[in-house]
Amino acid sequence: MYDRNYEDYTLRFEASGGLLHDSLVLQDKETDSYWSIIKGISIGGELAETSLKELPFGTKTQWKEWVSLYPDTRVLSVDGQEHYPLNPYRDYFDSENGFGGRIAPDQRLGGVVLEIDSRSVFLYRPVDSDIVRSTVAYISYSGGFARSGESWIHSASETQFNADRGVFEGAPPELKRMQGFDTFWYTWSPLHPETKILGDPAVSR
Repeated sequence: MYDRNYEDYTLRFEASGGLLHDSLVLQDKETDSYWSIIKGISIGGELAETSLKELPFGTKTQWKEWVSLYPDTRVLSVDGQEHYPLNPYRDYFDSENGFGGRIAPDQRLGGVVLEIDSRSVFLYRPVDSDIVRSTVAYISYSGGFARSGESWIHSASETQFNADRGVFEGAPPELKRMQGFDTFWYTWSPLHPETKILGDPAVSR
């Protein structure tokens, strides 16, 4: 998620119709500049090489899970319709390959819970969860994470992870939720070849 305010502009974005390494390119109406959503910068036009300010992202989940937690949520109706029964991306999500059969040439990516020097990184994603659900990530500068029954505890503060809300309830300042870009590796890696993958970490599952 990016702030669309830049200097004297409040940018209005729309799909440009183009892709960059199979990733969407936007176009703003104010300067006719083109923007890579994966890199967060303009790749052409008046504002070329300009970076947008990244904002904290929201929760990506299914409606049934969201409304159970926030039953007073209001839904935007477009032409009297709130839900489209057919998902045009279903075949895309179900495919073993990416868009147009694309696969990532860089095969290093994996998912773990990490102990890195004096920091602990906690990653959580429910087993067999839908593809639309985001991975929750926390970093602790004091204390690690330990499984307690079916849940997780931050050892230094003894706060417990609420899996339904994806948060450590009452987390202290030294336990921070991490920001990230939730996307497919095959779209990320060609545009960020400098990305480093940690090798041989201490792993807890």
